[in-house]
Amino acid sequence: MSKQSLRQQARRRVNAALAPWQKERLERERRIQLQAVDLLAAMAEREQHLARTEQRAGAAIRAMLADGLTLADIAEWSGGEIDLKEARRLSHVETASAADRAG
Repeated sequence: MSKQSLRQQARRRVNAALAPWQKERLERERRIQLQAVDLLAAMAEREQHLARTEQRAGAAIRAMLADGLTLADIAEWSGGEIDLKEARRLSHVETASAADRAG
C-alpha cells in the first residue's frame, strides 16, 4: 500500500472517530447560543423596565418638588427607601416622552 493511501485511510479513521464529538460540540454551541440570546433579551427587558420605573419615580419627585418639598423632605417621606443622593439622581431622570423628543 502506498504512503498516500495509508494517510487517506488514517484520515478517514480520524474523521470517523471525531464525527460524534464534533456533532456534540456543534449541538452544545447551538444550545449556548440560544441561551446567550435569552440572557441578553432578559437583560434588555430589565433595563427597559428599570428605565420606566426610574422615569415614574423622577416624575413623582419633580411633582413633590413643585409642591414645595425639598429633596431631604422627599427622602424622609420615602420612609428610608431612598436617600438624598438617590432623590437628587432620580429628580434628573427624564420622562420617556422628553427623552424621545431629545433623541
